[in-house]
Amino acid sequence: MTVGTEASEIETPAQVLGRIYDEEFGFLPTNASMKPVHVANGLSRRLLGIANDHTPLARVLRQFVKNQRGDYLDERNPNAAILEAYGPQFADRFGNPPTDDALTRFRSLAKDTLGADDAVFPTQASFTLTHRRMVTSDISDNGSGDFLAAFLTAGAAARAHPAADLLVHLLETDTDPWTMIGWPLLGVDEERDAPMGPRAQVRADRSAALLATTSKGEFTSGTLRELRGRYDQLAAYEGSFGAKLTTLRRLLLFGAFTIHVHMIRRYGDATETGQQPPILLDLFDGRLRSLREASAATLQNGFRAIEQLVITKIRAHLDSVCGADPKAFLGSLPSDKESNALRDEFAAQSPCDPLTALAEAFWKVGYSGVGPGEVQGLPWNALLALGRRSGYLLPYDNRGRGGKEHKRYGVNAEFAEVLVAATVKPGDPLDFDDFLDILRSSFGVVLGRTVDFEVIRRNDLRAGGEIRRSVSVNEADLRANLTAFRDLIVDIGFAKSYADGRTVVTTDEPRG
Repeated sequence: MTVGTEASEIETPAQVLGRIYDEEFGFLPTNASMKPVHVANGLSRRLLGIANDHTPLARVLRQFVKNQRGDYLDERNPNAAILEAYGPQFADRFGNPPTDDALTRFRSLAKDTLGADDAVFPTQASFTLTHRRMVTSDISDNGSGDFLAAFLTAGAAARAHPAADLLVHLLETDTDPWTMIGWPLLGVDEERDAPMGPRAQVRADRSAALLATTSKGEFTSGTLRELRGRYDQLAAYEGSFGAKLTTLRRLLLFGAFTIHVHMIRRYGDATETGQQPPILLDLFDGRLRSLREASAATLQNGFRAIEQLVITKIRAHLDSVCGADPKAFLGSLPSDKESNALRDEFAAQSPCDPLTALAEAFWKVGYSGVGPGEVQGLPWNALLALGRRSGYLLPYDNRGRGGKEHKRYGVNAEFAEVLVAATVKPGDPLDFDDFLDILRSSFGVVLGRTVDFEVIRRNDLRAGGEIRRSVSVNEADLRANLTAFRDLIVDIGFAKSYADGRTVVTTDEPRG
């Protein structure tokens, strides 16, 4: 495409960014309201190829809805209306309807369990997913479920896909308490096929190169190859030792973390000089200032890596569009709001070389316009939303300060269990140092070993890479952080410490 190309054929900044998101990340990562249940719903819909009408269960869960203007609860779906619509589903074996109090208690229990993530609305709903009958057509995951499904099944002709198989198997079973609670409404309507829509198919075509595999079914992307192996290993462990609800929760928690690691490491995966941001887990709940600041710095560097990848791809696109004459390209654009904003932003970036200035202008004008109005924003909004709700992104300090965006990495007992199960095979215990080596190579996770001091200070996993922003951290705090992590692994029963100071991490026995 050249400067002389028809204006109607030139991609707008929002279109350029949307295409880059599809090609590099496999989904639209801008939705600050994305929740794990959205991802679970999208993933299950793609793996199973079906969806159900969400209306019956959603109406039962939404008895009372908060009136935002009046700040009071409004009864939108009273018990009488529910019994009129779905009476036979609640009748006892003699055909008697439940009492008003009994139905209200049941609906409250159902809301607390199946609608715990507040993702149930009249027009769309994602439930706390435990059965295929709960899968809906809600697309609030913005393609992240499709991406995970493709990630978990890529190379299927040449290799097994245990994580995908386990998820499908669990969603076929109906013996858990959560499914029993929703069961009266789960068979009201027939399941229907849920093929990919036009937008999802475009995204799948664009991300095909990202998800490319070898003849052996292995990803060509080093990061995705490692993450897939860890995901399947976690599934093998959970399939042997985990209960259904716990397994579903952990597989989805790891799915959110997989998306996070994939996005922040994509720059280094796709570009030889791209940064590889570490993930410094803070074990002290933000109480140690230097530690929380260093952890928050590694998170912010991950976001910068995403930004730099996108700008690099924008620059490559513009180089093919306008070559050495960005000003002539801008002059060829129509006199509309977006084009005028581009010109203004280009002028503000004037100290840069023209092509870099235009790339920055495309980025700044484009990122707020990608996707529908309710999901527009920066490409790490979804990472913040999923990380907060999954538990590995925590408030900046222990007083909850920093708002939704200022976070640091943290770890609780369940997330630590997931990391161990994804990296240590049953029957093959690892020395603690070897375990930490795998965490670093697989996910970029660092805790504070002496060998990691330089990585943390440079805020980059690469040795010898250009230092863009150095991080100052107290070495004594890092050593304490490492000890705290080791103690956590011991306390949850996945490691044993011996008198000679050696610690061994193991998954030999099932844990409660």
